[in-house]
Amino acid sequence: MDCKINWTNRAWETYKANIDYLKKSWTQKEITKFVLLVDNKLNILSAHPKIGTSKNKKSPNIRSTFIHKRIILIYKYKPLKKEIDLLVFWNTYQNPRKLKVK
Repeated sequence: MDCKINWTNRAWETYKANIDYLKKSWTQKEITKFVLLVDNKLNILSAHPKIGTSKNKKSPNIRSTFIHKRIILIYKYKPLKKEIDLLVFWNTYQNPRKLKVK
């Protein structure tokens, strides 16, 4: 059974921020490609929620997966509810010390 995908406010804001950046610097083709990459990854995550890597022993259900070489999706897997909370779309060029995930 597929997991339900929930968008947090922060995930939605960072997703839109990445699209806004692409609008300023890239073509419509690149924007469409990014949107399709996200849609594809969400479909995969829904069916296979453990596909991402867990980097935190205290919170093993917080996982990350690459959308693009510059964008990582960080999400929380809730196995009992069969849900995934999208937490943030993180640009890998940012300072990793600024990344706070709860």
